[in-house]
Amino acid sequence: MKRNGFTLIELLVVLSIVGGIAAILIPVFNRGPANARRASCQSNLKSIALGVAQYLQDSNDKFPPVSVARSGYWAGSLQPYIKYSQIFQCPEIPGRKTKTTDYFYNARLAAVEKQTMSAASQTVLLGDGSDDSPYNYALSELPAKWLQNEKSPARRHLDGANYAFADGHVKYLNPQKIKAGAPANDIFTFAVR
Repeated sequence: MKRNGFTLIELLVVLSIVGGIAAILIPVFNRGPANARRASCQSNLKSIALGVAQYLQDSNDKFPPVSVARSGYWAGSLQPYIKYSQIFQCPEIPGRKTKTTDYFYNARLAAVEKQTMSAASQTVLLGDGSDDSPYNYALSELPAKWLQNEKSPARRHLDGANYAFADGHVKYLNPQKIKAGAPANDIFTFAVR
């Protein structure tokens, strides 16, 4: 006798396999837009780091101050080098204010000469800032939430954050990888563990 269809068991097996594959792939596809925003944020930080590099060339190799009377805050010091103000806004946060930035600046680097640094590749220059700060322009110590390993606004990209380092490279890290203090007896804070 010749069969023309599927048995109920065969149909259920195929449906369970398709369901299992869908359960695996749907979360992967849902991360696509988040990964695109994370990459855009990294591009913003790279552009700001390049602006800092240009600032260093014009200021005898000294990092921008945290605040200055003329430009207001550290990002204002970079305005001659970065014309597009949206660079200072993280794409993960829609509808943000335009007169501040979503990124923090390592205030311990303010007016420091880059040539005196021995661990520029390990020293954080900029990063995803705290969303609950009205100014969000600079940090001089790690937020208490980071030290307690709680989920904090700095984990805005898939449970991690983007950081630009003093040597100009940008990296996505879990905030637990960043520590207060300095590597190799430098005077700088925000270093990679």
